[in-house]
This record gives sequence, structure tokens and C-alpha cells, in this order.
Amino acid sequence: MTLLTGDKVVVSASGHRVEPAQGRRVRFTIRERDGHLIVIPSDAAPLIARGVLDVRLFDVTGLLSSRYGDADRPDIPIISQSSLPAGAGQARGFADLGLTAGGIRKDTAAQTWRQLTSARARPGKIWLDALVPFALDQSVKQIGAPQVWEKGLTGKGVTVAVLDTGYDATHPDLKDVVTKSKNFTDYPDGDDFGHGTHVASIVAGAGQKYRGVAPGATLAVGKVGNEFGASYSAIIAGMEWAAGEAGAKVVNMSLGGQDTPGLDPLELAVNTLSATKGTLFVVAAGNNGGPGTVNSPGSADAALTVGAVDRDDRTADFSSRGPRSFDHAVKPDISAPGTDIVAAQLGGGHVAHKGTSMAAPHVAGAAAIIAQQHPDWNGERIKAALVESAKPGSGIFDQGGGRVDLVAATERTIMAEPVSVSSAHLWGAPGGRVTTRTVTYHNTGDSPVTLDLKTEGEALKLPVDELEVPARGQAQLTLTLDATGKAPGDYPGVVTATGGGQSVRTLANAWVEPESYDLSVKAVGSDGAPTSGFGVIYNLATGEERWLDIEGSLTARLTKGEWNVFMNLGEPGLDTLAHRPVSVTDHDVELTLDAREGKEIRYTLDDPAAVQADTLEQRVSNGSWSIALVPFESPGTRYQVVPVRQAGLSYMSRSVWSRPGHRYDLVDHREGGLPEDPGYAGRVKELTRTSATYRATGTAQDAEVLVGVQASEGASAWAMVPVSVPLPGTLTHHRTPGLRWMSLVRSGTWEITSEIAPQAPREMWNGAVAGPSFATPSGGRTEDELFFSAARLFTDGEAGRTGMDTAATGELVLAREGTVVTRAPVAECTFEEGCTLVAMLPPESAAYTLTATAKRPGALSTAVEAVWSFRSQHTDKAQGLPLMAVRFAPAGLDAANRARPGSVTRVPIRVERDPGAPESAVRGLALEASTDDGVTWRAVPVVRTGDGWTALVTNPRAGHVSLRATAGDQSGAGVVQTITRAWAVGS
Repeated sequence: MTLLTGDKVVVSASGHRVEPAQGRRVRFTIRERDGHLIVIPSDAAPLIARGVLDVRLFDVTGLLSSRYGDADRPDIPIISQSSLPAGAGQARGFADLGLTAGGIRKDTAAQTWRQLTSARARPGKIWLDALVPFALDQSVKQIGAPQVWEKGLTGKGVTVAVLDTGYDATHPDLKDVVTKSKNFTDYPDGDDFGHGTHVASIVAGAGQKYRGVAPGATLAVGKVGNEFGASYSAIIAGMEWAAGEAGAKVVNMSLGGQDTPGLDPLELAVNTLSATKGTLFVVAAGNNGGPGTVNSPGSADAALTVGAVDRDDRTADFSSRGPRSFDHAVKPDISAPGTDIVAAQLGGGHVAHKGTSMAAPHVAGAAAIIAQQHPDWNGERIKAALVESAKPGSGIFDQGGGRVDLVAATERTIMAEPVSVSSAHLWGAPGGRVTTRTVTYHNTGDSPVTLDLKTEGEALKLPVDELEVPARGQAQLTLTLDATGKAPGDYPGVVTATGGGQSVRTLANAWVEPESYDLSVKAVGSDGAPTSGFGVIYNLATGEERWLDIEGSLTARLTKGEWNVFMNLGEPGLDTLAHRPVSVTDHDVELTLDAREGKEIRYTLDDPAAVQADTLEQRVSNGSWSIALVPFESPGTRYQVVPVRQAGLSYMSRSVWSRPGHRYDLVDHREGGLPEDPGYAGRVKELTRTSATYRATGTAQDAEVLVGVQASEGASAWAMVPVSVPLPGTLTHHRTPGLRWMSLVRSGTWEITSEIAPQAPREMWNGAVAGPSFATPSGGRTEDELFFSAARLFTDGEAGRTGMDTAATGELVLAREGTVVTRAPVAECTFEEGCTLVAMLPPESAAYTLTATAKRPGALSTAVEAVWSFRSQHTDKAQGLPLMAVRFAPAGLDAANRARPGSVTRVPIRVERDPGAPESAVRGLALEASTDDGVTWRAVPVVRTGDGWTALVTNPRAGHVSLRATAGDQSGAGVVQTITRAWAVGS
């Protein structure tokens, strides 16, 4: 993954590596959290801490899962508040929002980064043009639609835009309903996922049995994504089209991603277009389930945010709850049916789905009906009518105003704006904890109405008990949110105004910040003057953390509790690492981090011919929290740590040395804090020794060997400092004893990675037979989504490894009961990227075949084919696929993987299963061999030996041996695996 800075991060199953762009002298801060790998170059760190750069631009895991890896696209998609720099391609401007979207070319990213960060450049905020997932996880009758249809209210004359995955133009429920459509993606027109088809038919489908909520409305469908999600820029372009050219009064957006601090581009677009166009954006709350998990853009003030209920109006367990992240405002606004919703299916017929994706179009259809009834109302007024008339449910953070009630909404003449109010009260802030908010009541009727006012919730106070609203007029009410004397937490409530046969409910929340105080941090350089630094402040108990950028000093507000500060102080020629525990009790706290207290890291080695590499890796771990520093700075830079004793804190540093034929990995690993005497005195005779052999590949002249060390249980290992080895060749590894290691060997386009394990006395690399492996999980099914990655098709013959050749090309094909379901290319395949098949499947059990074929240039394993057969059905949680790989380790081959002409080669065989699959014993194995590249085959007997099998293969006088194996297990799963040119024959 090429970063915005031009630096590259390479991810593999067991370990990773970072490669700075040419000429860049920077250090990298590496954070692993919640399964995500974040790599931040030192010159990007201050911009992230100040909020100028979106940290997701450096979330390698997120970027790769969004298919933004180098195998997938040549640029990094961004959205900027300023004009894009020279060299950015495919700019798309959003003038009303002050935003520009485009791509930063990866091949010139380093130059572009220099432009962005030059002394004259003052960039506005830059976001990742992130992918947003679609929120898929008796309903029309449940919300009262048939009753209002009888009054002629069907949404007739109203256009509803659906921004989704497109639609099936041939489906009878939609073909006469959609009057406008536009594609905002680079994918083909139409719906290749089914999500948009299903959602659109809930809004206004014309089916007889499964009719949409607003069957008289017309639809404008904007395709903004596919099964992998929708980009910010495509969504915003669709929003502008919907609110403008398409003439939509209501826009449905059954999508959303994690809310972040401040306004992101989608929230900005919702708020701006709602205000300038009067459009109502109906947005799914999300399917995250827990409190405070409402997604963006449902988190926008102006959005009508929809949670999901079941047929009994109980909140669905998956429905995202409020309050809104960061400021505790009331969200969601309303709820609607979202479980087992039957609607149009891609390709014809109907299918049931669940999710807030299904709930949102119920509300969008209801909004269309209100828009027909009141064509002069803007989106804000329609939102008020729906939220304030909803059937109250389990709580405002679960369901907002409640489940949408169309009958009550269409009888409404009294509304209040805004639909919700909130206040946030800081601990210890002057002026107390009292906030007032104004609520305006509108009466669209011909007679005045006196409203009786009541409150629910201990923080709400009213100045009056009743309020008169004149006919065709309005009246204001000052609502007080008083949290005086309240303990920290949320204080939700409702103001209910009753009169004229109607009840209007306004939602409210007063939030009291947890007990909090200021932390003042000072950074002092080695000369005693203020200095700069970058780091993290974190709380192990709560999981909260923040990136920090310090220029001499900074102040951070922290809740009461135990915190930690990690900081790297940077000066010309000197890096100082510091870590301090901070206890926040009942007062403000001051902390000074002083480079003058640092102890220099010193490594020595008693091999006078060995040369030390410039790179020094450091890692700090505290329980489940860890961070690493990987510098690529100017030669001669010194590194030091500020000693501290702290229980549970571990520290590791590593220095790499080398001389021809030898590599030294020296590690200083300490527990209980940062050491007084950092470094390591290496003595060759005390180091653990590994003799490694690297066979020739027939294409590459040499191999790059990188090694990673695991600092703590469960941590990943970073492959550092390549050492070149001629092919064939040998390398003796000398390492600090008692640790766990991984290796990465790159021979041209072929890359093999070992699992993390204790050091072995001998290793052999690039050995035949290269083929599929399952040392790590490669495929699985979650509910009804199946996925498979072909990134392990070319692994050498050793156990515990994964391998792939990026020059390989081929195809993945999934078939169900003999009918092809989907295909995916194998091209430029890296770990998990560039060669992944994804398919949505029916829940019923069925027989499947998954076929992987790949060819690569070179001398051996020039073609690999695996045909897996298995049964699969709906799963409640992620489960691996029952896939097997037959692994061969022929004995007696030479350094070029050749057998002697006419000899007999003994071939130990084992069967690897995907480690995520249910256990099932292998019940049989058959082997065939070919000496004419698979034109003819002959059976080869196999003998069971221990946990595997052994075969004896007679070699021809010249040429190659190809292998075809057939295996099955007790569950009925099987594989037929063919490897062309498994090894060579010759002298």
C-alpha cells in the first residue's frame, strides 16, 4: 500500500515491512489497534494531530480492505478543502460544499507530498475518499401505509432518490417506477449486488403482494457503489444530482460508516444541501448495535436518521443506538421495520433481508407521502411531522421519536422545530450546568391551539405549563436543560405538547462530562530549550486514545483515571523516546518530558567485519496496547530513551548487522519499564544460529531476506533491513536467543513469508513444490457472504509458510450446484489483495465448487489449479471454508530443484486445512504424475506414514514432473489439485 507520502507498507500473513520513498529520511510510528495497522510518517504526524489530515489515509488495513491497495488502483483517492495539487487526476469539484475530490498518483505521491507540505502551502483539511458500506443486515401495514393509501396519499407526484448500488431495470416491481438514473461509479450500470434493488422497491415498488410504502412516487436511482461500498465522492456527487437535476424531494441513503470527530464530507453535504435545497436526506443509522454507534452521515444534524425495529416494534438487536458520538446529541431520530423485510430481488422474485438499510426506505416512502400531502413543506418540516408523530418505543437513544406512524403523520397540523435539542456540560466549567434551547411550534391549521406541556426526564424544565399557538402561526418555548448537581452521564428526556387532538414530542438530552481535568505537557530538548514531538495519550481501562503533536507544550483534557503518555521527541540528529504513566485524580496535572534525561541506545558486536544498519526498530507495549517506531533517518542519528519503572510496560529495540554470508539480529527486550542502559552487547558465540539455504528459482538472480521479531504474544512482526543472497546460496543467521521470529524472502516477483515461530537450526527456502497452502485462513462465510483470497497459491514446500507470485495471472470461479455464481481475476496478487472473490449466497445448504487457476512465468510451478468441492449454508458467525491443500516436499533435489535423470524421488505429502474451518479428518488421498506437462497421467501409489503420506515418483531422463492429487475429508469436502512442472529433471 503506497501512502499519501509516497512511502510503501507491505502487509503479509505473518509480518509487515515499510519502505520509505526514495530520498525520504523519516521515521514511522506504527500503531496496531482493533485489527487495524496504522503507519504514520513523522512529517505527516503533526498534520494528523492538528486535524488537517484524516488518519484513515494511513490506516493500512482499512485502505487495503477498501481495495485501495497498489494491486487495485494507481492512485490514492482524497477529498480536500483546497484545490488539489498539480498531478492529481480526475478532479471532481463540489462548489457548494467547498470541496474537491481526486486521486493522488502513487507513482508521484512523494513529489506531490512535498508540494502539499512546502513552506508556502497551506492545505485545507484532506480526507480519505473513504468507502462507506451499505447498511444491509407485514412492514408496510405496520407503519399504517394502507390506511393513508385509501385517502389517495401514495406519494404521487413526488420523486424519491435512492443512492445505492443501482437497480435491476428488468424487475417488474421497478421497471416502470424508476424515471431517472445515473451512475457515479467506475463500475457498469445496473445492480450487481442486489442491495439497491431491494431498497428501491421498499420505497415505491409496484408489486402486488410486496408493494412499496409510496407506490405512487417515482424513483431517481443513483448508483454510488457496489458490494464493496460507496466512496465519499460518489455519494456526494449523487446527493448533488438528487437534490438538483433529479428534482428529488426525499433522498434515501441506506449506507454509513464510522462517525469521526468534527464534520466529515458526508455530514457537511447533508447539512448544506438540506439547508440550500430543502431536500430531506433519510439515512440508515447503522448495524453496529451498541450505544453511541450511529454512523455517518446519519450523524449529521439535518439527516433523518433511522433505526430498525422488529414486527412487534422492539428495537432490533443490530440497530445502532445513540447518543451521537462525541457531543451526545440525540440520534437516531426515528425507527421503522428492518427485520425480515421481503422486497425485490436482483434477477426477479423477492427475498427477505434485515438491517437499517431496510428501515430507512420505509421512512423515505413515508416522507414522500407527506411531501405529496404538503408540497410546500421543506425537508425540515417533513422530518418534524414524521419524528414527532411516531409511536414511542423503548427509549430515544434506541428508536428516536419511535416507530414511524403514517396515519398520525398525515393528520398532523402541529409541529415543533427542531425535533431534538441537547446540551453538553463540562466538568467544573464556570457558569454551572444550565443551558436553554428554543423550540418553535407551528400550527398549520385554521384554529388556534392551546398545548398542554409536560416533561419526562430529570434534567428538563419548562417556564410554563401551556402554550397557545395561533392559527397559521407559531409560538416559541424556552426549554431549560439543567444538569446542576447531576452525576456524569446522559439525561435524556421528552417534552410532550398535547392539544387539538394531537401530541407533539420533542426529544432532548443533557450530557454531563465525566470528572475531567487538564494535563499540561512540556517537551524539553537536549539543549534545555522547548522542542517538538509526536505521540499518543491513552487509557487502558477505557480504550480511549488521542494522537498528540507538541511544539514545546500542549494541554489535553482527560477524564479521571489512569492514563499513559507516549512521546517521541525529535531534534536534528537525536530521537528521544519517552513513556510516562499519568494519574488524574481531583486536580490538573503537569508533566515534563526532558530529552536531557535520556540514555543513549548502544549496540555492539564482537564481529569486526559486520556493519550495523542505520535503521533501529523500537517497540513499547503496555498490556494490550503497543506502538512501534521504525526510523529511516539520516546516518549518524542517535537514539535514546528516558528511563522509567512501570509495571506491565515492556520495551524492545533491534539492531541489524551483516557481512557477506551472515546476518545478525540483536534485540534488547526488557520488562517493567524503559531501561537505564538501553542496547545490547552482542557476542557471536552466545547468539542462536540458523543455517539457511536458498534454492535457485530459474528467474531471479538473488533474493532479499528480511527478518521480523515478535515483541510480545499476539503482536505482529516487522520485516526489517533486507540482506541480499545470491541464488542458489546460503546465509547464516545469528539472533538474540529466546525470542520468536518470522522471515520474508523475496525472489523477483515471488515472495514467501514464514509464520512467527521460535528460531530453528536449519531453514530451506524456494524449495519445490510451490503450490497452494493454508498456513493461515484464506476463505470463509459470514452469514450469507462468502469470500476467498488466492494469495497463497505459490508457497514453497516448507510447512508454516504462505507465498504468492505477483506476476501470476488466472481466475477464481465459484459455482453452486453446477451453475457459475461469480468470477474474480487473479492478477498482481498480494496478501489478501488483488485476487479476492466475494459472493452473496442463498441461505440454504448447497453443493459448491471453487476453482482457482493461475499461471506464472518461470521454470517451476508454472501453472497451478485447485478445484475445491464442499457444501455451504447460512452461518450465524464467521466460519472458515472446508478447503484443503496438498503439500509436497520432495527429497533429494539439488540447489536448483532438480532430480537426477531416471532416479526415484521420495515425496513426503501432507494435507493442510484452512485453520478457520471445522475439523474433519482426511479420509483419502490419491496421486498422479505426468512427465509431459499434463498431457498424460499415471497413478502413483501413496503410503500412509504418520500424519501424512509418502510416494515414490520415478523421474524421466529429462524434462519435468507434474503432480495431480485428489483428497477428501469425512465431511464430504474434497480437492483436486494440479501443479504443472513441480520439479525439474537434469544435471
